[in-house]
Amino acid sequence: MTVVTHKMLRDKLRKGRIRGNWRVLDENEKALYRVALAYTKPKRRTARVNGRRQEIEIGRTIVQTLLVQKLLELFEKLLETRGMKIFKRGFAKAVELQQRCGTVVWASSLPQWLKDPDFIFWLGAMRRGT
Repeated sequence: MTVVTHKMLRDKLRKGRIRGNWRVLDENEKALYRVALAYTKPKRRTARVNGRRQEIEIGRTIVQTLLVQKLLELFEKLLETRGMKIFKRGFAKAVELQQRCGTVVWASSLPQWLKDPDFIFWLGAMRRGT
């Protein structure tokens, strides 16, 4: 069972902002993330421990599976690197090529190319217009 804590949310948000992925999220995703941050924010309380007053932090965690699933998807979006984006774009182009060409005689080496990660990366790095 996966739980989401305030520290996890804060760390992923920081990395997402550094990488520029926070601005890619739509308004609903940002709102969900902000609400999760506010909900899990630790609160300071005073309590008596062994006759002394001490301040303790009480933090909540998110355990509902649907909500955790949505937050994990947001984590993936926030932590995505440029290389991952290029590779995903190349994989989509490779799938499109495979569907369009299939097993054509003149492209007999295409299946081997489509298994090569460097070729997939190259496909993703090509300009979008070509």
